[in-house]
Amino acid sequence: MEFKTSDHVTLHYTDTQTDLPALVCLPGIGASGQLFKRMVELLLDKYRVLVLDPRNQGLSQRTYRGQRMSRHALDLEEFLASLNLNNVIAVGNSMGASTLFAYASLFGKGRLAAMVDLDQPPKMINDDSWNFGYQDLTWDNFPISLKYHDTVHANYVRVNPEIATPVKLERQEHPYDEEANYNFLCDHAFQDWRDVVMDLTIPLLVLAGEKSPYFNCEFAQAMTYINDKIESHVISECGHILQAERPEETTKAILSFLKKNGL
Repeated sequence: MEFKTSDHVTLHYTDTQTDLPALVCLPGIGASGQLFKRMVELLLDKYRVLVLDPRNQGLSQRTYRGQRMSRHALDLEEFLASLNLNNVIAVGNSMGASTLFAYASLFGKGRLAAMVDLDQPPKMINDDSWNFGYQDLTWDNFPISLKYHDTVHANYVRVNPEIATPVKLERQEHPYDEEANYNFLCDHAFQDWRDVVMDLTIPLLVLAGEKSPYFNCEFAQAMTYINDKIESHVISECGHILQAERPEETTKAILSFLKKNGL
């Protein structure tokens, strides 16, 4: 399925098209929405599950436009508005979670009822105020070190071939251009969403991968001190792509969180 943004970029999405409450999934930077495949299967009897490919990723259009988090947040708002979706549960992996923070910075709760953050701290640059950022990224080596960010595997657990094979084929046919999207990576890494997280008025679940190659999983617990509406949990023996590496455990944690919050 396709949706066109206000700046005329065509985004691809999937939709289980049921009358159940809506749950929208957003992949990380450069990643495919197909990484949510197993999670969609586990959730579809309880939620209408939609997966949106961000601009320049998956099957969405490649463009020079909108290489900033604010535009990605607006894409989400326009997407939800186009389908008249409200009280949405939004799940974001990595940059997908940052998109949710950007959304909250622009729209408050907007059309959302709850957020789920899959392995993304609110701040990626390490400094004296926050030491749970991305690897060894600091103000001294930002942004140049980001050119070498993709030197380790994001996953710790081997992803099931039923997920991995279609993702690989999709990437071959619709490659992600890291060089063309470098400015977006820099914008993503530059942000500090702690003030947004502090003012969130809707529940937020933060799930961290115990073996994430990018972030110290203790960031999840640290986020609970920012806002008492935040819950956290660490998925053991898991890397950065929780929804594909440990879909059953990740989904179980999400469902428990949603049940607790009446969603």
